[in-house]
Amino acid sequence: YNTRVKAVSTAQESERRKVTQLQTNKGVIDVKDAQVLVAAGAWTPHIAAMMGLYAPVYPLKGYAMSISSKEALASNTMLTPSDLPTRIVCDKYMFTSRLGDEVRITSIGEFSGWSTSPTASVEKEFRREAVRQFPLLESFIKQAKVKCGHRPYVSDGILLLGRVQEFDNLLVSAGPGSNGWKLAMGSGSVVEMLVSGKTEDQISDELGFDARSFSPAGRVVDSPIFAKLCRARWGVSNEHEHDFLRAKSK
Repeated sequence: YNTRVKAVSTAQESERRKVTQLQTNKGVIDVKDAQVLVAAGAWTPHIAAMMGLYAPVYPLKGYAMSISSKEALASNTMLTPSDLPTRIVCDKYMFTSRLGDEVRITSIGEFSGWSTSPTASVEKEFRREAVRQFPLLESFIKQAKVKCGHRPYVSDGILLLGRVQEFDNLLVSAGPGSNGWKLAMGSGSVVEMLVSGKTEDQISDELGFDARSFSPAGRVVDSPIFAKLCRARWGVSNEHEHDFLRAKSK
């Protein structure tokens, strides 16, 4: 938990490369004969770029707020339990769900880098739409804290799932966008099968769909120069990577 990858060491083995070490904020992990899975959500391209790879994943920022139904009912005598959602309510603007005591309201897909801070103009519109949908909760909507999270959006909208063909021991599982949680269990099963040594053809026969349709082949590509340009554009420092390489050379 709370372990961050700072640099990745790879080695050329025969025709393909191999991930050999991971430098983290808690020390160096020797990969040895293990398989490495990149399942970092919207941060997948950051880790891929450490290996000279380009992964077409970008953070789609979502906005959310939570309101206590108990507090809302206690403070507003005009409000009844039937006025609050008991299941998922959605339209083209908002997606609202009930999680125990909480009424959770979410919306918006914003491309604005990896910042998790709300954009003021977007937050204002988010609150306005929430009030439109639940006018009796207006006072709570105006006071609720807005939080942002990132959905890993793949450029073609298709899940990235499978082995990276340039490596012997590297797999990826990321995206697509807000549907990732719906596919999590299935993705995990496919990863388990791949790590266990099954081929995409065997997985396809067993599960009844073409597992190759999610393959990162041709989408996650070896492009070291472009990966460096991306890291520079993202404002990612190479300081940790340089420290890692200097430590290895001693």
